[in-house]
Amino acid sequence: MFNQRLKMHFHWPLFWVALALCGIGLLNLHSATYNISTGGVSGMLISQLMWFGIGFVVSFIILFIDYRVFLTLAYPTYFLSIVLLVLVALFGKEVAGNKNWLVVGPVSFQPSEFAKMAFILTMAKYLSEHPPSFRSYGWLELIVPLILFVIPLGLILIGKDIGSSLFLIATFASLIMFAGVKKQIVLVCLVIGIIGSVGAYQKMMSGHQKARILAFLHPDEDPKGRGYHLLQSKIAVGSGQLVGKGYLKGMHNKLLYLPEKHTDFIFPVWAEEWGFLGSLVILGFYMALLIIGLLQAAQAKESFGLFLALGVTSLFFWQIVINLGGVLGLLPLTGVTLPFLSYGGSSLVMMMVGTSFLLNISMRRFMF
Repeated sequence: MFNQRLKMHFHWPLFWVALALCGIGLLNLHSATYNISTGGVSGMLISQLMWFGIGFVVSFIILFIDYRVFLTLAYPTYFLSIVLLVLVALFGKEVAGNKNWLVVGPVSFQPSEFAKMAFILTMAKYLSEHPPSFRSYGWLELIVPLILFVIPLGLILIGKDIGSSLFLIATFASLIMFAGVKKQIVLVCLVIGIIGSVGAYQKMMSGHQKARILAFLHPDEDPKGRGYHLLQSKIAVGSGQLVGKGYLKGMHNKLLYLPEKHTDFIFPVWAEEWGFLGSLVILGFYMALLIIGLLQAAQAKESFGLFLALGVTSLFFWQIVINLGGVLGLLPLTGVTLPFLSYGGSSLVMMMVGTSFLLNISMRRFMF
């Protein structure tokens, strides 16, 4: 059980922010899946409630475990994530051009979501145990981190899951940059990244994924085809104006003009019904989540906790940026879920687990 010192350092603001986002997510998902003809509660909402319950139990268990135990579990967790990604590459289910679902009986989940957290744990362990020799990592010192990075990245790219691959790249870059890396390595990686992006576009992306990029660049050229998703998203967001149309009254959503409204485009559902002010509430909660995550990293008393908190905060930050950037037309659409709001059990559980790690670090920061 928790002793008094652990209870004293439990970060209640972080808990309430995460719980509020989960509540908003469930409320908004009900609206996104609500049928104005038949009414009632959708199967998706019931499923999400079940996953929320699973996530809550798993997160609660993690709170009882000193987060430093995951130093020992990091590599086995990483290995398990690789096995699952291999299974997806061999036997995975393809959805919307991405082969990233593993189906086991009546349950389907995305191993790439688990792989994100496993990668963060592994990078936190490696960086904490192998600090740079001269304040910043050189080429030789980056060989092992690059191997740890390239293996899951390659397996995810085999399934053409561009969104998850972007996250891995961004998270790896964030952690390595914070740990310290020589400037010439950064420049070389930027050049390789640009060349690799061109090559990936030409050789690896499906027609569906290429259409998303073209829609981002020229949405008005094909408003009923490849530009439809983005244009409808912008219309829904803009139609909310200052205070929105009211809960369950977003007609752009209800009349099915908004595609993938329960996953990729969950934010436009909220913006249409709650307007600019309601959108500011969501952004305010996300800002609080990120600031608290960075504060936990700054207050961690050893390097594993520091890099783990940074990795989890990076997980939140990049998924928020990539999703909102896509639905607002600031970035190409990639299919990345919006933390705590989008439908998807795998994503929701991993977001809650990440929050639990931050709470864990806060509770035990005095034990050094």
